[in-house]
Amino acid sequence: LPYCDRMFMQEIILPFKGDPSLLRPASKDFHCHESLERHETILNDDSNSAENDAVNGQDYDDEEDDDYYVSSDQVVMFQCTLPEKNKSLTFQCLEPSCGVLIEEETAAEKEEDGAMDPFFFDTGYTLAGKTGFQVWPGSRLVVEAMTFADPEHDSPQLKAWQDRMANGAKVLELGSGVGVVGASLASFGAQVLLSDLKTLVQNSTLPNLKRNANRQQSGDTAEVSEASSSSPPLWLPKNAVRIGKGWAGTTAVDWTVPLPEQVQHIGADKSTLNNDSSSSSATEPSSILSQVEVVIASDCVWLVSMMEPLFDTVDYVFQHNPNAKLLLSFQRRDGTGTSSNSSNSKEESMFTTVDKILTTMQQDRKWSVQCLTWRYVNQQSSEDKKEIFMFEASPSKN
Repeated sequence: LPYCDRMFMQEIILPFKGDPSLLRPASKDFHCHESLERHETILNDDSNSAENDAVNGQDYDDEEDDDYYVSSDQVVMFQCTLPEKNKSLTFQCLEPSCGVLIEEETAAEKEEDGAMDPFFFDTGYTLAGKTGFQVWPGSRLVVEAMTFADPEHDSPQLKAWQDRMANGAKVLELGSGVGVVGASLASFGAQVLLSDLKTLVQNSTLPNLKRNANRQQSGDTAEVSEASSSSPPLWLPKNAVRIGKGWAGTTAVDWTVPLPEQVQHIGADKSTLNNDSSSSSATEPSSILSQVEVVIASDCVWLVSMMEPLFDTVDYVFQHNPNAKLLLSFQRRDGTGTSSNSSNSKEESMFTTVDKILTTMQQDRKWSVQCLTWRYVNQQSSEDKKEIFMFEASPSKN
């Protein structure tokens, strides 16, 4: 059995620790950096039906500048490289990344202006959702593990995932935030449906996909890549764009609402393009979810209150496709890493622990779980080194 399964099948008393043989160092070919830019921008108007259509995965005409979506004078531009030499993707964020950059990479230090979160009063928006406007370590681990091969450290399972992504794997990403993971996987060859709360999709995910559509940055010049297909795959929404070798589209998803209800517009939208009934049935919610091969969630279930809604959403995919998998990156936050100075404060009890994640997936959900890889997070302000893990989960065949 895989190492995670072997440990979990024993009664774990001590906190879970990753197999040293699965420790994956940072890729020498993957680099990130941040810079600050100032923009005179305005907020999206929720009453704008065209923008609402875009959030719901439908088409609309847009001739505005990419920066139209952001309501901050000072924004962070996060850039990360691609496997192709001298190519990169760029993402506009509201806050600097946290624990993502390594020592030699340039970090942005944003001035504290005391301004209120411009999206605070948006319907369905939460303070937890605010974290989606910046990049986190789980995103970096997923991007590196899926798109930057490391023959010396990658397990056969990880190599198989890299091949699947390069060959057009159909991915549903939950909690996409600014879109680093989804856009990177698309550039590598995958078909990705990115999702997050409406506010995130409208003001971050969608504009960042558009920013990287049909191009990757080569130095300071945007190079247009030749698309082998002029239209997105049928299962993706009409707002899907070509990024590198693959496709990426986005739609709003609230984990507290049944997933089929939130993807039905994609089927309705596509079926109107065809007159035959077979095309219509091929894009019904059940068919769309049955096509999802893998659900990816990158370190977006850090609060205890978020765990069950996330897994409920994943379960909808498993119900429609029992062969689907979940790839979940998760950072230890329970004060039980390499330091013995752990804390049991009420504040820490708000955060999901590694053991709680494993218990919920294996014992409560009856999912099969294994660890694909892990590493330590770059945290300069903490004496306790925290690990971040990447787990693979699948529904029980029983």
